[in-house]
Amino acid sequence: MNENLELAIKGRRKKNPAQEAVDAVHDEKQKTAAQWEAIRAFINHRCIHRVPPASKEIISLDSPQQYYEWQFYLREVCLEPGALAVISEQFWKGNAARFKEKPFQVACVEQAGSYILTSILLGGAARGIPIHAFTVRKDYKAYGIGNIIEGRPDYRLPVMFIDDLTSPTHNTFWHFVRVLKRFKLTLYPWLFVLVRKQRRNEPRELVTSFGNVMIESLYCLDDFNMTLSDYQRNAGEKKQSQNGGG
Repeated sequence: MNENLELAIKGRRKKNPAQEAVDAVHDEKQKTAAQWEAIRAFINHRCIHRVPPASKEIISLDSPQQYYEWQFYLREVCLEPGALAVISEQFWKGNAARFKEKPFQVACVEQAGSYILTSILLGGAARGIPIHAFTVRKDYKAYGIGNIIEGRPDYRLPVMFIDDLTSPTHNTFWHFVRVLKRFKLTLYPWLFVLVRKQRRNEPRELVTSFGNVMIESLYCLDDFNMTLSDYQRNAGEKKQSQNGGG
Protein backbone atom coordinates (compact mmCIF):
# COMPACT_ATOMS: atom_id res chain seq x y z
CA MET A 1 0.00 0.00 0.00
CA ASN A 2 1.18 3.48 -0.84
CA GLU A 3 2.86 5.05 2.24
CA ASN A 4 0.97 8.33 1.86
CA LEU A 5 -2.35 6.49 1.68
CA GLU A 6 -1.49 4.56 4.85
CA LEU A 7 -0.73 7.78 6.71
CA ALA A 8 -3.99 9.32 5.46
CA ILE A 9 -6.01 6.31 6.71
CA LYS A 10 -4.29 6.39 10.11
CA GLY A 11 -5.00 10.09 10.31
CA ARG A 12 -8.70 9.54 9.67
CA ARG A 13 -8.85 6.78 12.30
CA LYS A 14 -7.23 8.91 14.97
CA LYS A 15 -9.87 10.29 17.32
CA ASN A 16 -10.06 13.89 18.27
CA PRO A 17 -10.35 14.85 21.99
CA ALA A 18 -14.13 15.29 21.78
CA GLN A 19 -14.60 11.79 20.32
CA GLU A 20 -12.30 10.31 22.95
CA ALA A 21 -14.32 12.01 25.71
CA VAL A 22 -17.62 10.70 24.30
CA ASP A 23 -16.19 7.17 24.00
CA ALA A 24 -14.86 7.32 27.56
CA VAL A 25 -18.29 8.30 28.88
CA HIS A 26 -19.92 5.51 26.85
CA ASP A 27 -17.42 2.93 28.14
CA GLU A 28 -17.96 4.08 31.73
CA LYS A 29 -21.74 3.77 31.35
CA GLN A 30 -21.39 0.24 29.98
CA LYS A 31 -19.07 -0.71 32.83
CA THR A 32 -21.45 0.74 35.43
CA ALA A 33 -24.44 -1.06 33.87
CA ALA A 34 -22.58 -4.39 33.93
CA GLN A 35 -21.57 -3.92 37.57
CA TRP A 36 -25.11 -2.90 38.53
CA GLU A 37 -26.55 -6.00 36.85
CA ALA A 38 -24.00 -8.35 38.46
CA ILE A 39 -24.91 -7.13 41.95
CA ARG A 40 -28.64 -7.16 41.15
CA ALA A 41 -28.43 -10.80 40.01
CA PHE A 42 -26.38 -11.76 43.08
CA ILE A 43 -29.03 -10.27 45.39
CA ASN A 44 -31.90 -11.80 43.40
CA HIS A 45 -30.44 -15.31 43.54
CA ARG A 46 -28.73 -15.38 46.91
CA CYS A 47 -30.01 -12.62 49.21
CA ILE A 48 -33.80 -13.03 49.14
CA HIS A 49 -35.40 -15.88 51.09
CA ARG A 50 -38.72 -16.88 49.50
CA VAL A 51 -41.38 -19.35 50.68
CA PRO A 52 -44.84 -20.42 49.42
CA PRO A 53 -47.76 -18.17 50.46
CA ALA A 54 -49.09 -20.66 53.06
CA SER A 55 -45.70 -21.21 54.70
CA LYS A 56 -45.06 -20.16 58.30
CA GLU A 57 -41.27 -20.26 58.03
CA ILE A 58 -40.57 -16.51 58.02
CA ILE A 59 -42.05 -15.00 61.18
CA SER A 60 -43.16 -11.36 61.03
CA LEU A 61 -41.39 -8.75 63.13
CA ASP A 62 -44.78 -7.27 64.07
CA SER A 63 -46.44 -10.44 65.37
CA PRO A 64 -45.50 -14.11 65.84
CA GLN A 65 -48.91 -14.92 64.33
CA GLN A 66 -48.05 -13.23 61.04
CA TYR A 67 -45.68 -14.47 58.36
CA TYR A 68 -43.77 -13.16 55.37
CA GLU A 69 -43.56 -14.66 51.88
CA TRP A 70 -40.09 -13.22 51.34
CA GLN A 71 -37.34 -11.44 53.21
CA PHE A 72 -34.04 -9.81 52.28
CA TYR A 73 -30.82 -11.19 53.75
CA LEU A 74 -28.27 -8.73 52.39
CA ARG A 75 -25.32 -9.62 54.60
CA GLU A 76 -23.85 -11.92 51.96
CA VAL A 77 -23.63 -9.23 49.28
CA CYS A 78 -22.35 -6.73 51.86
CA LEU A 79 -19.42 -9.08 52.52
CA GLU A 80 -18.43 -9.24 48.85
CA PRO A 81 -15.38 -6.97 48.29
CA GLY A 82 -16.28 -6.32 44.64
CA ALA A 83 -19.84 -5.33 45.53
CA LEU A 84 -18.67 -3.01 48.30
CA ALA A 85 -16.23 -1.31 45.92
CA VAL A 86 -19.05 -0.63 43.42
CA ILE A 87 -21.44 0.57 46.15
CA SER A 88 -18.81 3.00 47.44
CA GLU A 89 -18.02 4.23 43.92
CA GLN A 90 -21.70 4.88 43.20
CA PHE A 91 -22.14 6.62 46.55
CA TRP A 92 -19.34 9.08 45.86
CA LYS A 93 -20.43 9.66 42.26
CA GLY A 94 -23.71 10.93 43.64
CA ASN A 95 -22.46 12.62 46.80
CA ALA A 96 -18.97 14.07 46.22
CA ALA A 97 -20.43 17.31 44.83
CA ARG A 98 -22.98 17.47 47.67
CA PHE A 99 -20.20 17.00 50.21
CA LYS A 100 -18.19 19.82 48.65
CA GLU A 101 -21.21 22.13 48.73
CA LYS A 102 -22.41 21.10 52.20
CA PRO A 103 -20.11 18.73 54.16
CA PHE A 104 -21.73 15.92 56.12
CA GLN A 105 -20.73 12.92 58.23
CA VAL A 106 -22.04 9.38 57.74
CA ALA A 107 -23.46 6.98 60.32
CA CYS A 108 -25.42 3.75 60.52
CA VAL A 109 -27.14 1.55 63.06
CA GLU A 110 -25.04 -1.49 63.90
CA GLN A 111 -24.58 -3.99 62.44
CA ALA A 112 -26.05 -4.32 58.94
CA GLY A 113 -24.96 -0.90 57.67
CA SER A 114 -21.42 -1.10 59.06
CA TYR A 115 -19.93 -2.81 55.99
CA ILE A 116 -21.28 -0.25 53.53
CA LEU A 117 -20.29 2.56 55.91
CA THR A 118 -16.70 1.27 56.01
CA SER A 119 -16.51 1.02 52.22
CA ILE A 120 -17.73 4.63 51.94
CA LEU A 121 -15.03 5.77 54.38
CA LEU A 122 -12.33 3.97 52.38
CA GLY A 123 -13.70 5.35 49.10
CA GLY A 124 -13.70 8.85 50.54
CA ALA A 125 -10.13 8.51 51.75
CA ALA A 126 -9.03 7.31 48.31
CA ARG A 127 -10.56 10.45 46.81
CA GLY A 128 -9.05 12.77 49.40
CA ILE A 129 -12.47 13.51 50.92
CA PRO A 130 -12.29 14.14 54.70
CA ILE A 131 -15.36 12.07 55.58
CA HIS A 132 -16.16 11.42 59.27
CA ALA A 133 -18.31 8.61 60.72
CA PHE A 134 -19.77 7.02 63.82
CA THR A 135 -22.23 4.18 64.53
CA VAL A 136 -25.38 3.86 66.61
CA ARG A 137 -26.08 0.78 68.70
CA LYS A 138 -29.51 -0.87 68.75
CA ASP A 139 -29.62 -0.48 72.53
CA TYR A 140 -27.66 1.25 75.24
CA LYS A 141 -24.63 -0.83 76.21
CA ALA A 142 -25.44 -2.85 79.33
CA TYR A 143 -21.92 -2.44 80.76
CA GLY A 144 -19.08 0.08 80.79
CA ILE A 145 -20.31 3.64 80.28
CA GLY A 146 -23.67 2.49 78.91
CA ASN A 147 -23.28 4.31 75.60
CA ILE A 148 -25.50 3.99 72.54
CA ILE A 149 -23.12 5.81 70.14
CA GLU A 150 -19.81 4.26 69.11
CA GLY A 151 -17.16 6.68 67.91
CA ARG A 152 -17.35 10.43 68.27
CA PRO A 153 -19.90 12.48 66.28
CA ASP A 154 -18.87 15.84 64.88
CA TYR A 155 -21.54 18.23 66.17
CA ARG A 156 -20.70 20.76 63.44
CA LEU A 157 -21.92 18.45 60.66
CA PRO A 158 -25.31 17.00 59.68
CA VAL A 159 -25.51 13.20 59.63
CA MET A 160 -26.29 11.11 56.55
CA PHE A 161 -27.94 7.78 57.38
CA ILE A 162 -26.39 4.71 55.70
CA ASP A 163 -27.88 1.20 55.64
CA ASP A 164 -28.27 -1.90 53.50
CA LEU A 165 -32.01 -1.27 53.08
CA THR A 166 -34.79 1.00 54.29
CA SER A 167 -38.39 2.08 53.74
CA PRO A 168 -40.77 4.61 55.30
CA THR A 169 -41.74 2.03 57.94
CA HIS A 170 -38.28 0.62 58.60
CA ASN A 171 -37.68 0.58 62.37
CA THR A 172 -33.91 1.02 62.07
CA PHE A 173 -34.17 4.44 60.44
CA TRP A 174 -36.62 5.75 63.05
CA HIS A 175 -34.44 4.45 65.86
CA PHE A 176 -31.56 6.36 64.27
CA VAL A 177 -33.65 9.55 64.06
CA ARG A 178 -34.62 9.29 67.74
CA VAL A 179 -30.98 8.88 68.80
CA LEU A 180 -29.91 11.92 66.74
CA LYS A 181 -32.67 13.94 68.37
CA ARG A 182 -31.66 12.80 71.84
CA PHE A 183 -28.04 13.83 71.27
CA LYS A 184 -28.94 17.10 69.53
CA LEU A 185 -27.38 16.07 66.22
CA THR A 186 -28.93 17.07 62.87
CA LEU A 187 -30.04 14.86 60.00
CA TYR A 188 -28.80 15.36 56.43
CA PRO A 189 -31.64 15.70 53.87
CA TRP A 190 -30.42 12.66 51.90
CA LEU A 191 -29.84 9.06 53.01
CA PHE A 192 -28.17 6.20 51.14
CA VAL A 193 -29.04 2.51 51.06
CA LEU A 194 -28.34 -0.44 48.81
CA VAL A 195 -32.04 -1.40 48.50
CA ARG A 196 -35.11 0.79 48.90
CA LYS A 197 -37.86 -1.53 50.06
CA GLN A 198 -40.48 0.15 47.88
CA ARG A 199 -41.64 0.09 44.29
CA ARG A 200 -39.93 2.60 42.02
CA ASN A 201 -43.04 4.76 41.64
CA GLU A 202 -43.68 5.03 45.39
CA PRO A 203 -42.67 8.26 47.16
CA ARG A 204 -39.08 8.12 48.42
CA GLU A 205 -39.33 11.10 50.73
CA LEU A 206 -39.43 10.57 54.50
CA VAL A 207 -41.02 13.21 56.70
CA THR A 208 -39.16 13.84 59.97
CA SER A 209 -38.98 16.61 62.60
CA PHE A 210 -35.58 17.48 61.06
CA GLY A 211 -37.25 18.09 57.70
CA ASN A 212 -37.88 15.86 54.71
CA VAL A 213 -35.26 13.25 53.82
CA MET A 214 -34.85 11.73 50.36
CA ILE A 215 -33.97 8.04 50.01
CA GLU A 216 -31.19 7.39 47.50
CA SER A 217 -30.63 3.73 46.58
CA LEU A 218 -29.04 1.54 43.94
CA TYR A 219 -32.04 -0.84 43.80
CA CYS A 220 -35.73 -1.05 44.65
CA LEU A 221 -38.28 -3.90 44.73
CA ASP A 222 -38.97 -3.68 40.99
CA ASP A 223 -35.43 -4.91 40.32
CA PHE A 224 -36.03 -8.36 41.86
CA ASN A 225 -38.33 -11.38 41.66
CA MET A 226 -39.79 -10.98 45.13
CA THR A 227 -42.22 -13.91 45.43
CA LEU A 228 -41.33 -17.56 44.98
CA SER A 229 -43.75 -17.85 42.05
CA ASP A 230 -42.16 -14.86 40.28
CA TYR A 231 -38.71 -16.27 40.89
CA GLN A 232 -39.67 -19.70 39.55
CA ARG A 233 -41.37 -18.13 36.54
CA ASN A 234 -38.10 -16.37 35.74
CA ALA A 235 -35.95 -19.43 36.44
CA GLY A 236 -34.48 -19.15 32.97
CA GLU A 237 -32.65 -16.01 34.02
CA LYS A 238 -28.93 -16.73 33.96
CA LYS A 239 -27.48 -17.00 37.46
CA GLN A 240 -24.47 -14.87 38.16
CA SER A 241 -21.45 -16.38 39.83
CA GLN A 242 -19.17 -14.46 42.17
CA ASN A 243 -16.12 -15.72 44.09
CA GLY A 244 -16.80 -19.27 42.97
CA GLY A 245 -20.46 -19.24 44.02
CA GLY A 246 -23.31 -19.99 41.70
